[in-house]
Amino acid sequence: MNHHTDGLRRCLLGWGLAVLTAGLAGCGGSGDSAGSGGGSGPAGSGGTSSQADAGTLRLPQFAEPTTLDPAQVEDGPTIELLMQVYEGLLQWNEKNELVPCLAEKWDVSNGGKTYTFHLRKGAKFHNGREVTAADFAFSIQRSLDPKLAPKPSTVSMTYLNDLVGATEFHDGKATSIKGVEVVDDHTLRLTIDAPKSFFLAKLTYPTAYAACKEEIEKTGGAVTDASMIGTGAFKLTEYRKGDRIILSGNADYWGGAPKLARMERRIVLDNQTRHDKFEAGELDLSDVSMQTYRADKDNAKFQPLLKTFERPAVYYLALNQNAFPPFKDRRVRQAFAHAIDKSKIIASVHQGLPRQAEGIIPFGVPGYDPNFKGLPFDPARAKQLLTEAGFPEGKGFPPFKLSFRASVDDIKNTAVAIAGQLQENLGIQVELDETEWATFLTRRARGEMPCYFLRWMADYLDPQNFVSTMLHSKAQQNSLGYSNPEYDRLSEQADVMQDAKKRMETYRKAEAIAVADAPWVPIYFQKDVELWSPRLKGVEDMLLGHLPHKRTELTP
Repeated sequence: MNHHTDGLRRCLLGWGLAVLTAGLAGCGGSGDSAGSGGGSGPAGSGGTSSQADAGTLRLPQFAEPTTLDPAQVEDGPTIELLMQVYEGLLQWNEKNELVPCLAEKWDVSNGGKTYTFHLRKGAKFHNGREVTAADFAFSIQRSLDPKLAPKPSTVSMTYLNDLVGATEFHDGKATSIKGVEVVDDHTLRLTIDAPKSFFLAKLTYPTAYAACKEEIEKTGGAVTDASMIGTGAFKLTEYRKGDRIILSGNADYWGGAPKLARMERRIVLDNQTRHDKFEAGELDLSDVSMQTYRADKDNAKFQPLLKTFERPAVYYLALNQNAFPPFKDRRVRQAFAHAIDKSKIIASVHQGLPRQAEGIIPFGVPGYDPNFKGLPFDPARAKQLLTEAGFPEGKGFPPFKLSFRASVDDIKNTAVAIAGQLQENLGIQVELDETEWATFLTRRARGEMPCYFLRWMADYLDPQNFVSTMLHSKAQQNSLGYSNPEYDRLSEQADVMQDAKKRMETYRKAEAIAVADAPWVPIYFQKDVELWSPRLKGVEDMLLGHLPHKRTELTP
């Protein structure tokens, strides 16, 4: 789930280095550890060869990790960290294809409902034990466990709900999941409730990663820095909250030892601080806010180091009917949509870089329609609708807060622009509410915020991850109170369609309903800007973001 929000998720799977993704001031902590580099190198140099260790990749961590548990994670910055350590049955490659990971191959039977995975022999956890099918059964059941410590997962049913028996187990009505079967040590069988073309892609989300049972049991059932044991190319060796995370290369990795000896990830929440550290040669890669991009693109020192990436993510204004009664009126929601000048926001805040979002399915995801037109900027229509709803010129409209994640300049500036347009074009007062990231996610999951600006980035490249995952009335991610029976019917119909063309057409019909109903006001699709040290080589990237740094290296 890519909150995928935030401005930060420039990581894989929706996840990417980011903003992210998925926002995620300054860098806390004392002292520099080995290989942290010096401060006198030219911009983006990562320090001189004598100052910077060619075996250490220095990255910023854009927010304090919200969890170390793959069963719990829901935000891009943390997912990007976890996917360096953990792995699943499948993975993505640079061609945006699903390819084997801990499963060497798989068979599909039972009319497309049963998947039999043949596990890779010799793949080991960081504690040296070989991974078996029982580990995947444990991890999936743990993700869905209603008694999961320290709290039940808020995302497991989004990604594992297709398994036969998942709902019953998650609701505490069964003691096991019928659709999960350990055939033998190296064979796992998963059965889903209906043929679904997106099911394999869902297994790339962390809720299906292999976690190490005996290590988690040592820490009382919850994942801590001591029990964050996966099979990936890197393993956690140090975590100082508010300061740094150190990952070391896994010499025994089944895919061959990574070229990097380690990654040093300083926790740096502030955009400008990250940029300053890159310029000082203390980071090898950093995101670029639109404020700094304005200067960087015209700077001979920085311009050659800039890289841009389009990502399958939509930034939107959410209108929560559960938390704010006026939003139950479709006319009010439509008035908000008509009152926002997206093109002006993109031009003034985002330097004209991202594509304007008319719908909820972003560029790059199958089903994206470049010709689709949503609710246009029309202040006169906006005022008329608000008057019809009983609030002429905004009179009598209750006060409310527009919430957004803290410490991300682009997010804040966009929220400020939206609030200004709503006040100017509707005559209503908007209070800005800048909220710490972990708190923001908790409040969102509980449906507590009346109105917020957020991002949803694809976890996998399928429109189902937007249409059904986010706005179906019974979706785990729908905490807005949006419900439209025809939308539900169309999304359910599309989810099980086998004809790809008709499936896309059906999702588009559902998308058009949601845009007209306006539980979301889509603003723009994500475009990442990053600064890369010239020493940085071999970074693998796909549409969803940077892949784990298995082949990344730094030249001296």
